[in-house]
Amino acid sequence: MLYTFLVFSSPSQAEAVDLTKLYEVHTDFDYSDLVIEVQGFKVPTLAAFKGWVLMNKKQKEIQEGHQYFLDQGVKEGIPLHLILLQGTDWRLSNTNVFNLPDKKNWDNMVRTLLFIQEHVMPKTGLLIPVSGDRSQEYNQHAGGAPRSSHLDFCALDLVPVRNISRTELHKILMSVYNKVGRKNNMGLGLYSGVRFHIDTCGYRSW
Repeated sequence: MLYTFLVFSSPSQAEAVDLTKLYEVHTDFDYSDLVIEVQGFKVPTLAAFKGWVLMNKKQKEIQEGHQYFLDQGVKEGIPLHLILLQGTDWRLSNTNVFNLPDKKNWDNMVRTLLFIQEHVMPKTGLLIPVSGDRSQEYNQHAGGAPRSSHLDFCALDLVPVRNISRTELHKILMSVYNKVGRKNNMGLGLYSGVRFHIDTCGYRSW
């Protein structure tokens, strides 16, 4: 079976190109290649994100942003592509799955992630974002506040990976809020189930 095609850039040059992926037969298509479910929320995989980046020609912006976050001390425990996830109901909103924030707002999310790393995840375990940066259009569809901190790339809605009761989770989060929330400008929102909101753009809770 032919898997290699020769692309000639000049009569004297030839480059072997692997075409295997054009001929591989897949009969076991799996939804989990693109989306996995975490605490009832359908979350795009890294493969799905890479596809979005390539389709939208955003490689340079993503690489620059990723390196900036690492340079500021952000660790890769939280899947960083999900800080760009608008939400998990994009199919209903007819908007993009991901949104690229204004570069001037990068430090907002750096601050929020560092706060989560230091004060929240040591108590909750790994957290998965289900909503990060949002466009005005998506935020309006999602019923977000008109001045939502999601619009300034400052907020994450998160769910824990480990099984934890809503009561226990809220106890942990309120403890963090009461101890270090004010000095870190922490915003905390407690939603249904084990979904919650954290930002560092205003000390308040709801």
